[in-house]
Amino acid sequence: MVLLAAFQVLLPNYSGSEDVVVGSPIAGRTRRDVEDLVGFFVNTLVLRGDLSDDPTPAALLGSNREGSWRPSSTSPCRSSGSSTH
Repeated sequence: MVLLAAFQVLLPNYSGSEDVVVGSPIAGRTRRDVEDLVGFFVNTLVLRGDLSDDPTPAALLGSNREGSWRPSSTSPCRSSGSSTH
């Protein structure tokens, strides 16, 4: 989480945008029937950082922690409630 926050603080210096998005690969072998298959089963988790309000390091870490642990819309573990993405 700390490296993600540091990277998100660095990105606006190069991109000129205060709303940055970082992609992270996650394992895609969540179903038992594909565990033994050979191949590249990877999904990309999109981690968004909004730095427009000049957040403190603690606030940025908190938002990264909260956003990273929220199940993605394609996750088999998602809740039955509506998605906020």
